[in-house]
Amino acid sequence: MISLKVPGKLFIMGEYSVLKPGNEAVLVAVDKFIYVRIDDDVEYEFSSEMGRFKWMISDQLPVLMYDSLTHAKAAIYVAHQYLKYKNVMPKTYKIQLDSELTSPENHKYGLGSSGAVIVAIIKGILEFHGVKLRKLDLFKLSVLAQIEISDITSGGELAASIYGGWVHYQRYDLIWVLNNKGKLNEILHSTWPLLSITKLKPPYVTLAVCFSGFSQSTKSFTNKVQVLNQNPWYATFLNKTRLIVAQFKEALIRSDYYTIKYMIELYRELLLELEKQAGIKIESEPFKKMIETANKLGFAAKTSGAGYGDCGIAIVKNKVDRTLLHDEWIKQNLVALDLNVWEYYEQ
Repeated sequence: MISLKVPGKLFIMGEYSVLKPGNEAVLVAVDKFIYVRIDDDVEYEFSSEMGRFKWMISDQLPVLMYDSLTHAKAAIYVAHQYLKYKNVMPKTYKIQLDSELTSPENHKYGLGSSGAVIVAIIKGILEFHGVKLRKLDLFKLSVLAQIEISDITSGGELAASIYGGWVHYQRYDLIWVLNNKGKLNEILHSTWPLLSITKLKPPYVTLAVCFSGFSQSTKSFTNKVQVLNQNPWYATFLNKTRLIVAQFKEALIRSDYYTIKYMIELYRELLLELEKQAGIKIESEPFKKMIETANKLGFAAKTSGAGYGDCGIAIVKNKVDRTLLHDEWIKQNLVALDLNVWEYYEQ
């Protein structure tokens, strides 16, 4: 039996910009989890609150219909591809998956649940078979699972779930990966062009998180932004955001609160420009209220991830400040989430 948990994530800086290969973001892993338990069984079965399915093995690979629960199925498939690559005969097992990354009403919080599901299942199946994996290889296999179902993200959420804590992430060259995706040896043993994942030392600041009250599909927004690729304004946006994320990272390393705050304010202004250019609504009314409330108390705040729905974040100096801000958000009928940055300590 194998039992493990994988954390959710929040984007702090760099969302939208990091869609472009070579661009950067800063993310955190948070203390809400996907839990996976794998037990020996007589047949292959997956179950979760979202549904269940069974599968068979042919030539050491699972035979799956990608009609539902696609992220779980893609993760199972890629894990078995790796077992075959390593000449490990698959055992028969059942997977039970539980999630804390949704609200009691089954609203997604925007904590990267799809990515965390992929990471948890691949990691669980390989550990169940006694196969140890480097974090970077787990990241690469998780990207392959996304490619399997054509749900390719920046990869930042995968990095945060795998590495934990504060993570600086630079997006890989997607074209290179797509050109090599069928060559597992090449994928695992080559340095991916542009890819960089760096664990940052925890800064002396505290994160405050506010839920908008509803979920938002990241893909519908990012698709609209991708259309801007030919727009000269977008090239300027990417250059500006690259500089801001780089300075934000350096300020985090120094725990320089005032520069951190200033960079969040600058990034928020660029996201508001992006709203106009892409014709999308990043700051919905709950977020405007959340940010104004934080600003009145002297804190910098912004949306996290795609925006409109899901979560927003503020960076404050300490837990006393966070309690103060949470209390004000609650007075404004906003949903303050008791989330903390989470580190892997067992590795």
